Amino acid sequence: MAVDISAPPTPPAADPGRGLDGLRSRRTSAVLLPLVLLAVAATLRFYRLGYPDRIYFDETYYAPQGQEYLDRGVEKGFAVHPPVGKWLIASGIAAFGYDAFGWRAAAALAGTVTVVMTYLIGVRLFRRRGVAALAAFLLTVDGLAFTMSRIAMLDVFLALFVTVGVWLVLVDRDTLWAGSDGPRGAPPAGGRPPPRRPRRWRWLAGVAFGLALATKWSALLAIAGAGVFLVVSELAWRRRLTGSPWRAWPRAVGSGLAALVAVPLLVYLASYAGWFANFSETRLGQRECTDGVCDVSAPQVLGVWWREQREIASFHGNLEAEHPYRSLPTTWPLLLRPVAYYYESCNDEKLAKDECVTQQGNVEEILGIGNPAVWWGALVAVPLAGWWAVRRRDWRAATVLGLWLVQYLPWLAVSRPNFLFYMTPVVPFLCLTLAYVAGRLGDREPTRWLPATIAGLAVVGFLFWYPVWVGIEMPTESWKLRMWFGSWI
Repeated sequence: MAVDISAPPTPPAADPGRGLDGLRSRRTSAVLLPLVLLAVAATLRFYRLGYPDRIYFDETYYAPQGQEYLDRGVEKGFAVHPPVGKWLIASGIAAFGYDAFGWRAAAALAGTVTVVMTYLIGVRLFRRRGVAALAAFLLTVDGLAFTMSRIAMLDVFLALFVTVGVWLVLVDRDTLWAGSDGPRGAPPAGGRPPPRRPRRWRWLAGVAFGLALATKWSALLAIAGAGVFLVVSELAWRRRLTGSPWRAWPRAVGSGLAALVAVPLLVYLASYAGWFANFSETRLGQRECTDGVCDVSAPQVLGVWWREQREIASFHGNLEAEHPYRSLPTTWPLLLRPVAYYYESCNDEKLAKDECVTQQGNVEEILGIGNPAVWWGALVAVPLAGWWAVRRRDWRAATVLGLWLVQYLPWLAVSRPNFLFYMTPVVPFLCLTLAYVAGRLGDREPTRWLPATIAGLAVVGFLFWYPVWVGIEMPTESWKLRMWFGSWI
C-alpha cells in the first residue's frame, strides 16, 4: 500500500490554554524549548573540550590539515576528503589557536547546532514540540553524537549539513502544500496545470546538501533520500490539485534535478576555491609548476583537479587495511564494535620512563559508542514505524525511517574497512524515529509513561558511560563495569 504523503501541513499542536494566555504560552515554549536544548547541548559539548590536551585518533590528519589551510590555503599532501569540514576545523584554530580546544571548537559547535536542527525537523514533521524536543534531547545525550562533537573529525559536520538540508526540504514541502488543504475526495481542478509555488527553500536545501557533499562523499546517500522525498511529495501534490501526478511533470523534474543535483555539484566545485587559488602549492600542482613558474592554463588546472577527484575515488574504492576497530555495518545498530579513540593506562614500562598519564591501576578512555538506551530502543521502534508507514500510510513514519535506512543500508554493500562513526549523520533520524514512536504510544493511556521513561533511561545511560566518553580517569574495575561486551574492549 502506498504511503500517504498528501496530508497538507498543519500548525504545531496547541499547548493547553485558551485565548491570549494560551497564545503567549505557545510562543514562550516555541522560543524557550530550542534555547534550552541549545544551552544543554553546548554545555555538555564544550565542557572540558580541551582534554586530552593532545592530538588523538584521526585528529592526527585533520588538525594539521586545518592549520595548513590557514597557512597555505590547501593541504600539503593527498587529501582523501573534500575541503569544507577541514575549513571549519581551520576556523576554530583561527579563532582559538592551534591547540586541543581550537581544533575541536568547530566540531563542538556543529554538534550543538545539529541538536537544534533535529528539534526543528521534528516540529516540521510531527507538529508536536514535545516529541521534537524528545528527539533532540535523545541526540544530546547520545554517546556517538556526543563523542563525535568533541573530536576534530569530519562526520559531525556532515551530520549538521544533512539535517539542515532535510529541514529545508520539509519547509519546501510545507510551502508547496500551503493552500492545498481542500477536502479529500473533492473533484480535481479540471485540466488546469498546478499553480506555481516558490522554490527558494529547495534551492537552499541544495546548498546545504552541497556543503555536506563537500565534506564527505557519503552525503550522496542523504541527497538521494531527500530527492525521493521531494519527488513523492511533488507528485502527491499534483495529484491532489489536478487529479493526475503527471500534470506538468517536466517542470517538477527539472526543478528537483536543478536543486538537488546541479546546485550541490556547483557548491562542491566552489568548495575547492582555495585549491584553485593556491594551485602551485597543491600536491599535483607542484608537479606541473617548476622553479616557481606555473604556466598552466585554466583548462589544464581543471583537468588536474579532475584527476585528483579520480584518485580520491580510487582510494576509497580500493582501500583495504586492517584496523582493530573496523566493523561490519550489520553490527552497527547493535553497537557490537565501537571505536576506541583514546586509551591510556600505566604499566611498569611507562612508569620507568615517566610516561604515565594515569596512576597505576587506572584507565582513561574515550569510546565512540552510541547510548544503548537510544540505539537499542530505536531497534524496537523501527518495526512499529515501518508498520505505520506501510499499513497505515503514515508519511511521517515513512520519512524518518526512510532517512534512517537510506543512509545506513548502502553501507552493507561496501567491502572497504568501515567504522561505527560512519553512522554519525544517521543518529538524528534514529532519535527522531524513537521519539515519534514513543510520542504516538504515549498518547494511549496504558503507555503514557513511555516518553518519560525513554528520556530517563537515556539520561541514566549518559551518566553511566560519561566517563568513557570524555576520558575521565577511573579504576580499572570501574572501567570494566562499563565494558558490557568483550567486543567493546
